[in-house]
Amino acid sequence: MADKLLSLLGLAKRAGKIEPGFDAAAARSGKASLLLAARDISEKTVKNLRYEGDRAGVPTLRIQAGMEELGRACGMRAGVLAVTDKGFSGAVQKLGNAVTDEKEEHANDD
Repeated sequence: MADKLLSLLGLAKRAGKIEPGFDAAAARSGKASLLLAARDISEKTVKNLRYEGDRAGVPTLRIQAGMEELGRACGMRAGVLAVTDKGFSGAVQKLGNAVTDEKEEHANDD
């Protein structure tokens, strides 16, 4: 599932529907429909990102991929991304939630 998510983010980047970095992802611009945080960014950054997203009514999702994995998928190094297309953001959320559910199932198997 994580590979599908990264592939989808790569496709969104090629379509011009991804903006990197916290400043670009700040939902105040009105362009973002989903904010993404990499697994390996600081809790403070995630907290600030969620705050910005909540203020603008934009969902925030912390994904299981790190900055390096996101960089390979999207061709840029960033721990925070904004998805600017509603279609892509819905698909990313669906896959992101499926990855989280899958991870929790495996943790419960132990």
